[in-house]
Amino acid sequence: MSGKKQKPTTRTNDNGSTRRSAAARQPAKRKNSIAAIIIVAVLAITGYWGATNIFDLSDSHVLADGEAAVHYIDVGQGDSVLIQTTQGSVLIDGGDTSMGARVVEYLKDAGVSEIAYVIATHPHADHIGGLIAVLGEFPVGTLIMPNVAHTTVTFERFLDAIEAGDIPLREPVADSSFSVGEAIFTIIAPNSENYQDLNNYSVSLRMVAGSTAFIFTGDAEALSETEMLRHDLSADILYVGHHGSRTSTTQDFLDAVNPSVAVISAGEGNSYNHPNEEVLERLESAGVRIYRTDYNGNIVMVTDGTDISIRSQFDGIHN
Repeated sequence: MSGKKQKPTTRTNDNGSTRRSAAARQPAKRKNSIAAIIIVAVLAITGYWGATNIFDLSDSHVLADGEAAVHYIDVGQGDSVLIQTTQGSVLIDGGDTSMGARVVEYLKDAGVSEIAYVIATHPHADHIGGLIAVLGEFPVGTLIMPNVAHTTVTFERFLDAIEAGDIPLREPVADSSFSVGEAIFTIIAPNSENYQDLNNYSVSLRMVAGSTAFIFTGDAEALSETEMLRHDLSADILYVGHHGSRTSTTQDFLDAVNPSVAVISAGEGNSYNHPNEEVLERLESAGVRIYRTDYNGNIVMVTDGTDISIRSQFDGIHN
């Protein structure tokens, strides 16, 4: 596919920040990966991240030893992230019900035939709705979801899909870990029980591959973010919580993560005005590069454990 989405109104600046590893925080060197997914390298001389308007997933499942790919799938006003390693895949959320077929097609195009772990961050429809189709299409090793219910038809259908697939369930336990190939996942939230807001039950993860790290927080809000501060949150890439809502990405949390790049999943022209202007300004003030699914479409990052390469479906970097 090619083309470009209309750019939404946003405040940006051009500071030329580069990716730093979670361990060393050093500028990334330019690298050409043998994986077909990588068509843009990090440029150390200019300090810019590249993007392209060419987006062909036909060979994206071909990863070299030691590599992992993170796909931020454009599911409109929802969340869905596919992580691929040479030893298996992890899917975090699936957008709403209307996005189920799109996520299934995306996974098949990416070469997925089975999923080691599915993470249903919390029971809201824009996170679990699309998983109903996914669970009916792919064998799933383990499904991790918080121990909280929701009184919606979507949630009931989701439970039916789990039962129909006889999928093993696991509750998230803070500080516990699991690994798939080169990627090690540590659960960093939820850290408490009996939240008043379902968003704070969101299963949140820190993924480490070599010396690179990624953070995923679902719709976790300020309360959960504060509880997460006791964990190691340092990461190169932050998947911004709750679609960039003002309820998330507090300054203390952002300082603890200290990312070089942020990804925001939001629907184009959404009625919630996501992402919030204050959150964008906070990220920009910290020198964070911003990618958005409502502008960039699908976004794919590949790490070899040292460098991270990024490409997106549509051109553009927001600061």
